[in-house]
Amino acid sequence: MKKMSLTEQITYSTVKLSCKLKDGRISNGTGFIIDLCENKEEGTVIPLLITNKHVIENSVDTTFEFCKKNEEGDPVDTETVPITVMSTLWNKHPDNSVDLVSLPLSEVINLTKKFNQNIFYISLDKSLIPSQNEINEFQAMEEVVMVGYPIGLMDYHNHKPIIRSGITATILKNDYQGNREFLIDMACFPGSSGSPIFIVNEGSYRTGKGLFIGSRIKLIGILRAGPMYSANGTIIIKDISTLPFPVVDIPINLGVVIKSERLLEIETFYFNLMEGQDND
Repeated sequence: MKKMSLTEQITYSTVKLSCKLKDGRISNGTGFIIDLCENKEEGTVIPLLITNKHVIENSVDTTFEFCKKNEEGDPVDTETVPITVMSTLWNKHPDNSVDLVSLPLSEVINLTKKFNQNIFYISLDKSLIPSQNEINEFQAMEEVVMVGYPIGLMDYHNHKPIIRSGITATILKNDYQGNREFLIDMACFPGSSGSPIFIVNEGSYRTGKGLFIGSRIKLIGILRAGPMYSANGTIIIKDISTLPFPVVDIPINLGVVIKSERLLEIETFYFNLMEGQDND
């Protein structure tokens, strides 16, 4: 595979989600792929597609695309393989109050192989989820990157998401409003729901221990909502819409982000599910 920068690699871990709603409309969101439930002895993992629960709510099916892969193992960005799955296949986060769902991709990937459709994607690794010690070393203000599809936009010719940058707006080691969430200072539009949020440093970065030479990438969260300034002057927190809508409430360029540690609870859900199957 050709050499890629960190930021280029993460563009291959996201997919645009198009959900057909029960009333026939199409809503858009963002999903990303991460490998969980690694079994080192057997050399296996479960690739999961992650997004917000509100992205797929009231939908009949979900369509997304992978880039094709050539004989050298490189992506063919201008050629894609579309995949449609029933929305009933998504699994909710084990804590129903958490706005996350997951879709196991193993069967989907095997199906593409069956039809000789070689697909290219780069799964995020569990090691990108920061430990508590790493979180404690983060600065009060960190530069962050969001990868997704705001208002459904993407580079359709090259099959690439939109990369946006901003900063953390609350301290990462703290739980915003007592929830395992934090705020980012970034414009968050419909279609961005489910976007992964990264700290990406190429060349050097700073922690509480000083300046380090090298590169760093950490998956710190998943966008779910944004504070709005309503027409009557009140501040409200709303899920990032998946549909275009008339401007009634004014975004204030902040986003509410679920901490990535909640993905580990999804991993536990699948471990328990596999253990239950083994006992049958």
